[in-house]
Amino acid sequence: MANFSQLCPLFNTGMYSEVTFPTIILANISTTTTIGPGIPFGRSVIVTHAYARRAVDLTAAVTYTMKLGKMAAWSVKVAAATIFASCKMSTTVTAYPVGRYKAFTVTAKTFNATDILVVQNSQKEAAMQNTDIIVRYKEK
Repeated sequence: MANFSQLCPLFNTGMYSEVTFPTIILANISTTTTIGPGIPFGRSVIVTHAYARRAVDLTAAVTYTMKLGKMAAWSVKVAAATIFASCKMSTTVTAYPVGRYKAFTVTAKTFNATDILVVQNSQKEAAMQNTDIIVRYKEK
């Protein structure tokens, strides 16, 4: 099936699309100055929803917060990102066991063609390398 959204944005205007960050690795990075993976959308979009899923149990009894941010240019510094979504994960929360997606709390954010979507974590945790994130957005 052809994707005509690049040929004519009208086909995709107002429609929701998703991007997945599979197997995010934030386990061995500094939690105060470094951020994880990021992507530019290459066009104007509005990010409206996001979901996180653990693939394995955490190695310790911890609570951590996954965050999504917007940056105008790539930087490894946390201060450069404007945080607009967060999702608290915990080993004590049984409502979201391994393999189940949990919704982020999202304040819809508009991204221009050159803005970058980044992932950040509140602390190091070895099992976090097995966290997937799905981000839902629509064309502006």
